[in-house]
Amino acid sequence: MQTHNQKTEMNRRHRAQESLLRREDTFRLLVETIKDYAIFVLDPKGHIASWNAGAERIKGYTADEIIGKHFSVFYPPETTASGWPEHELKVAAIEGRFADEGWRVRKDGSQFWASVVITALRERDGSLRGFAKITRDLSVRRRAEQALRETEERYRLLVEGVKDYAIFLLDPTGYVVTWNAGAERIIGYKPAEIIGQHFSKFYPEEATQRNWPAHELEVATQAGQFEDENWRVRKDESRFWSSVMITALRDAKGKLYGFSKITRDMTQRRELEGRLRELSGRLLRVQDEERRRIARELHESLSQELSAMKMMLESTLLQGNLVPAAKEGLEEALQLGERVLQGVRSLSYLLHPPLLDDAGLVPALQWYVDGVSKRSNITVNLEIRPPKFPRLASEIETSIFRIVQEALTNVYRHSGSKTADVLVEQNAGRACVRIRDYGKGIPLDVQRKLSAAVGVGIGGMRERTRQFGGDLSISNGEPGTVIEAWFPANPRTESAAV
Repeated sequence: MQTHNQKTEMNRRHRAQESLLRREDTFRLLVETIKDYAIFVLDPKGHIASWNAGAERIKGYTADEIIGKHFSVFYPPETTASGWPEHELKVAAIEGRFADEGWRVRKDGSQFWASVVITALRERDGSLRGFAKITRDLSVRRRAEQALRETEERYRLLVEGVKDYAIFLLDPTGYVVTWNAGAERIIGYKPAEIIGQHFSKFYPEEATQRNWPAHELEVATQAGQFEDENWRVRKDESRFWSSVMITALRDAKGKLYGFSKITRDMTQRRELEGRLRELSGRLLRVQDEERRRIARELHESLSQELSAMKMMLESTLLQGNLVPAAKEGLEEALQLGERVLQGVRSLSYLLHPPLLDDAGLVPALQWYVDGVSKRSNITVNLEIRPPKFPRLASEIETSIFRIVQEALTNVYRHSGSKTADVLVEQNAGRACVRIRDYGKGIPLDVQRKLSAAVGVGIGGMRERTRQFGGDLSISNGEPGTVIEAWFPANPRTESAAV
């Protein structure tokens, strides 16, 4: 008869065996139902001993079709011929595990990119029982990685092949990391000469002394991007006018890992713009001189002849002995002559008021503004700061007068405003003029066109300011439009700028 202790031990062993069977059954069910991984067992020679649902889904074989066959059936012919399947089992048997990625073959002959892990299975005495093999289909990931590599390669070839732009990368502290053909052509350094050097080598000495390169990186770091046009230095120490864009590069977490820098040589464009501006300045001076000439001829020739004609008509009237009809005709002719004479004098003054040359800008503006108010029924308020306005160079006084003249003409023709303000002031080394109306304003799309305009009108106004190193802007006054222009108090022409 069994003792109580023996029965207890037998029950314990039975429960343990049942627990083990349940765990094994649970593990079997888990393995067999997994579909994202091919999980199966090989015997020590590499023949397939088990097969799960994931293996059937990934490789295409049913369990009845594949169990008992050698696992080399999953390898491309060239891989099998090289003895690679046997090599995998040999490594797993020696090291306990083998991992690899490579091409494998499905039942239908199609290939897929597989991640493979083979683990040696051993008895308690260490004898080899077989191998567990886990395979995952990574074709989608590989295609994505391949597409990314191809994109990166195309981008690299594109960037390296561009010759009109210097495109290169900087590390977070400003040292050159990459260098394209355009950078070599524009700046002169070969990749081996410049990679690892600080990008401040491209800046004039005066720029590095005021720490401008570090300022550019600081702005790009904070704002994401920095843009500028200025002088840069080539390897041979010659200077070129460059357009620069620096962009901060950050990873997915926002960590700064460097900067991209795109530089374009704009020297020829700058020289062309300088020549065009010089030509435009000449044309404006010719225009102003022609205005003076025509105004002088109107005043000194035509107006004098009209005055003489008027005197002759008056003399004839004074002689008397005229029939009523003739007398009435002479009186009408005299009135017409007076109106024509006043029109010629007014036209002469508008073309170029003598006050502008003789008394200066302020009296000429006061005369012109009063005339506009009388002729157009627009109330124009003129403010001068300081009241004792110092004289400016004659070219600048003429330019300011023409800007006010053009702006008020536009107010009269287009704005619908009944009032306008004109402010002229000198402050902080600048002479400024501001004209504002309170009309319907200028649409933004028209403002953009006006900002790019050249020639007469707004374009001519802008050219006048730029001739002396100033600028002109147009903005909405809400309501109305604001035109502002400024000139240096000590003007310099663009051709003299360095």
